[in-house]
Amino acid sequence: MAIKPEEKIEILQYKLYFEELEIVESLFQKGQADLLAHVTNFRENLSEEVEGQRENFNEQFFGDRDIEKKISEDDPVTNFDGNQDIVDTSEKNLKPESWAKQLYRKIVFSTHPDKTQNFNVPSLVKKLNKYYNLTVDSFTEGNYENLLFVAFELDIELPENKVTELIKPKNKKMNAILASKKNSTEYQWQTFPEESKYVVLKNYLTSMGYVFKDSDIKETFERVKRIKRKLGTRPVNHIRRRVK
Repeated sequence: MAIKPEEKIEILQYKLYFEELEIVESLFQKGQADLLAHVTNFRENLSEEVEGQRENFNEQFFGDRDIEKKISEDDPVTNFDGNQDIVDTSEKNLKPESWAKQLYRKIVFSTHPDKTQNFNVPSLVKKLNKYYNLTVDSFTEGNYENLLFVAFELDIELPENKVTELIKPKNKKMNAILASKKNSTEYQWQTFPEESKYVVLKNYLTSMGYVFKDSDIKETFERVKRIKRKLGTRPVNHIRRRVK
């Protein structure tokens, strides 16, 4: 059955959201790690002449007054503001629907690495491998809208009414997620010009009432640069509050 024009528009919109979200999420993660590194290293430059300033800083940004041990731990960086995506399993079907299983088989048949490894176009192989992995993960997790998206890209016939049922409401959710990510401090920090980050961090910490010297901020940025030069080094994330 031929896809309706309005359904095609929804899928094309989904594709744009999907690809944009990949880019935004990458910038978010980089901004998260970079901002975390600066805040973590700035702590050492807080004036000790102000009683309780370091303790307040630890409590506000790290949520724990016994921070010395935590900073020395080699934990992976996690979500800076704690707003991790939560999958509502109640919305997922425990047993795959028949149409989803059929679509899954058709996609896997066309994209399985055993079938594409001898293709002479590396970019095509990469694209098909990506679609294969996305299909397998999405089918397992019950994210059937991705099956519709991949099938459309591969010119595989789509089941009737499923685009309207799944893709259309998902577009609204993805639009909201994109807006939230772009409005986050982590994303904005990453997209700030490098020369302006010094002023942004200085003004924020000053507005919070922390006492320090301009040279302390500069020293923090230099320290972070040195850390970045060390391969395999990344900051530890225990901060619970975002910098705004």
